[in-house]
Amino acid sequence: MQRSAFTLIEIALTIFLVGLLGTLSYYYLNLTTMDTLRYKSTLQSQMNLLESMAFQCKSLSEQFPKELDSSSNASNTLLSDLECNTTTPYAFNGGKSGFVPIPPSGYSAYRATESGSAFYISTSADNNSTQDKALKKLVLYYTSQQASLDHNATSALFKFYLSR
Repeated sequence: MQRSAFTLIEIALTIFLVGLLGTLSYYYLNLTTMDTLRYKSTLQSQMNLLESMAFQCKSLSEQFPKELDSSSNASNTLLSDLECNTTTPYAFNGGKSGFVPIPPSGYSAYRATESGSAFYISTSADNNSTQDKALKKLVLYYTSQQASLDHNATSALFKFYLSR
């Protein structure tokens, strides 16, 4: 009789441990969750790098990067088509401040817009995708003055403000 009770305890403990391992495995091995977190951290680090590059340009020229060879304000311009208007102008991408990072897969190329006192960098992704979930998590990291996320019928547009 005692041996039978001990066996039932062993079975119950085994079932509990298998359930616990299954729950932990699901949490840690859920690929969508891992992809979302990877996209979020990649975008966050790239936004920090782009912010640093833009402020270095502003520090040297007292203005945000301008459109290449025209000195006009950026207007939804690819970051590779910008320059810093210092005494000797240099390309924003590959110049003194480094190279513009390539966005993770599923995101549009980084673009810059300067309108009035606002200067922001933007990227977009398809609605209801893993990339969109990452943008939803990323925008929570910043204040409403630093970033915004707008959805339309097909895509999500993330704007990272350097000046407002």
